[in-house]
Amino acid sequence: MKVPVLWLNDYVQVDDIDINELSDKLVNIGFEVEEILYAGEGINNVTVGKILDIKKHPDANKLQVCMVDVGKEITTIVTGANNISVGDVVPVALDGATLPDGKEIHAAPLRGVMSYGMMCSGSELKIDDNVIAGAEVNGILILPKDFAVGADIKDVLSLNEYVLDIAVTANRPDCQSIYGIAREVGAVLGRKVKTPILKYKTVSSSTKMPQVEVEDFELCPRYTARLIEGVQIEQSPKWMRDRLRLAGINPINNVVDITNFVLIEIGQPLHAFDLRQIDEKISVRCAADGEKITALDKKEYSLNSSMLVIADKVKPLAIAGVMGGEFSGIVSDTSAVLLEAAKFARGNIRATSRALGLRSDSSARYERGVDWSSIDMGRERALALFYQLKVGKIADATAQCETKAPSVKVIKTSAAQISALLGIDIKAASIIKILRALGFNVMQQENKLTVEVPLYREDIENYTDLTEEVIRYYGYDNITSTFLEKAHPTVGGLNMRQHNMKSLKTFMCSCGLYEVATYSFINERLYDMLRIEKESSLRNFIRIRNPISVEYAVMRTQLIGSMLKIIYNNTSRKNNDLKFFEVSKTFMPESLPLNKLPHENETLCICLSGEKHDFYELKDIVAQVLSNHGVEYKIDYSKRPYMHPGVSAEIILPQGTIGYFGKIHPEVAENFSIPENTYVAEIELETFIDLPKINRQYVPLPKFPAVDRDLAFIVEDKYSVGELISEIKIAGGQKCESIRLFDIYKGAQIQEGYKSVAFSFKIVPSEKTLTDEEIQKTVNRIVDSLKTRFGAQLRLQ
Repeated sequence: MKVPVLWLNDYVQVDDIDINELSDKLVNIGFEVEEILYAGEGINNVTVGKILDIKKHPDANKLQVCMVDVGKEITTIVTGANNISVGDVVPVALDGATLPDGKEIHAAPLRGVMSYGMMCSGSELKIDDNVIAGAEVNGILILPKDFAVGADIKDVLSLNEYVLDIAVTANRPDCQSIYGIAREVGAVLGRKVKTPILKYKTVSSSTKMPQVEVEDFELCPRYTARLIEGVQIEQSPKWMRDRLRLAGINPINNVVDITNFVLIEIGQPLHAFDLRQIDEKISVRCAADGEKITALDKKEYSLNSSMLVIADKVKPLAIAGVMGGEFSGIVSDTSAVLLEAAKFARGNIRATSRALGLRSDSSARYERGVDWSSIDMGRERALALFYQLKVGKIADATAQCETKAPSVKVIKTSAAQISALLGIDIKAASIIKILRALGFNVMQQENKLTVEVPLYREDIENYTDLTEEVIRYYGYDNITSTFLEKAHPTVGGLNMRQHNMKSLKTFMCSCGLYEVATYSFINERLYDMLRIEKESSLRNFIRIRNPISVEYAVMRTQLIGSMLKIIYNNTSRKNNDLKFFEVSKTFMPESLPLNKLPHENETLCICLSGEKHDFYELKDIVAQVLSNHGVEYKIDYSKRPYMHPGVSAEIILPQGTIGYFGKIHPEVAENFSIPENTYVAEIELETFIDLPKINRQYVPLPKFPAVDRDLAFIVEDKYSVGELISEIKIAGGQKCESIRLFDIYKGAQIQEGYKSVAFSFKIVPSEKTLTDEEIQKTVNRIVDSLKTRFGAQLRLQ
């Protein structure tokens, strides 16, 4: 919210306080000042000047030499402008001046004649017609004749003003106004806050007041209306236009400006209806499904029965709390105005605004909440402005429809209770002083405090809220650090799971992978794109009752779908060499509908995509991950529908499958519009992520020479290489190391249904050099073991 200090000073004196000190005071009481804006930023040494004489330049037909009175002296300025005359009052940038675009002005000769400054246009000062009429003219800005010659241009154009951009939290709608901020500033500075002027005179109504009716008091607890007759539409006075401009509102005309002025000053949204457009009555009702309205932004909106409208006997006039309709606007010949001040349910306004994609300053206020008392203050302030500016005559006719007014909240507490919650001792007198300064009515009886909460403080519910108010002003820096009662000191640090997770991510990054993070909610359509069968357990997902959109409709049971979407997003933007990983949860319910929380499985997903990557690169990464955590595993062909049937494998532990890796299925690549050369792995981490990492034992390098051996076996196709290697490890014992497959052969010399697999390995002695007999014993054990278990025959040639 933009708070002009000029406007704030109307209610509490702050013109004697440095702007940074004022900002710090607001921050200390819980209001973040996001930015301090200065309306005249970059404008220096620019004054009001009066042209005394104009002569043609002796050496340039398009230049003129002007004698300009700038207050302290009469100076010479050379200009090419042709919209100036003798006697005009203009802004003059003197020697050494700076302009908003960073330009510096210096005295310099122009075609032989010294020019000691520059006359400025509105665009050069970065101002428009909202600051002063004529600022948007293509030429020198002509100022009013009554501007004082020699005055600083920032003073006469109201640019010498600061604006505080304050972030007001959602629980403080009472501070979404100049007056609300003034109450807080008055309390922190200990200064009196002036009350808005609410005085005006009424006349007997000469026009029939429309009847007001409300169909649903849950959606509209209160609706009031007043009549202003004899309205004259014209420009608002400069002081009002300046305040609106500084607050970020464009002035329009006196009637609309008054409603906007009250919105910013009091925080109460108002709407002014042209009385001619109202047929007999005002009805606050729900729209009919499909009912149409054209709003003030000239767009047509289709409404539904959950949306509230302001209507007359035959048509909707406005979308309640959001925006007026085309029939409700104020035009140049409007002569009578019906002024609306109401309270609408914040949830309904928020839902309507969001559903229609239509947002306004009024809807933003209603979404935060409007209190009961601000309706009266906002309406009366607007009527006082109508009276003060002589916009029209306020009729004595009134109309309102409301539920029972809320009662004043009474909270009973004590200084001891507040002090106990804060952990410091605050005297009752200090508490009372702070609360009274904030508008609370406080009565003390012995050690008890009875606090009446003003209606505009709807956020105050109990003594804990009062405690927060007290400490905001007493000062958070007065809270002393203490150790928690009954707490025990801990060493701190990471637990085993956190340590392993950190190590895993560090290893992934060391492999050149980038970490990604995706939503746990996904589109159900991804399961079709992954070719997952209808009966698959992966489709046993949890549906979200009220998803934001279909893109976030179910809780995912796999990570591959989200990862492939990331690949698409990158490849569609010509990022083709991709290495990603994600560690996140999948959600597997025991049964549906849910009767208890689902299992949350921590899962690692790895993805490589691009011509540089292949199956073996991914396999090495997966193998190293499992090896780092001491996981003994086997692999087998994967039959998952989204994986390539010949270039993918399952990761198998004794207790079951914990993941897979390999190339994605060509149809899946086509469904996601990504390259076929994309490799993915998913590993469930829950099996080993909580376990201590293996304690590796380092041994000296062998003193004795190792022996290399190559063996080829003929086995049936049904046996995997992984099974054979595992058996070689067992049969060869600790001496057998570096077992590696180096050839697989099927051909004319091999019986159909069989294959030849060749392995190389090392036999490493630990105590002495091995004899031929000892070497042969190890080889024979391996050959016999493979023959016994797999029927493998040693291939001799």
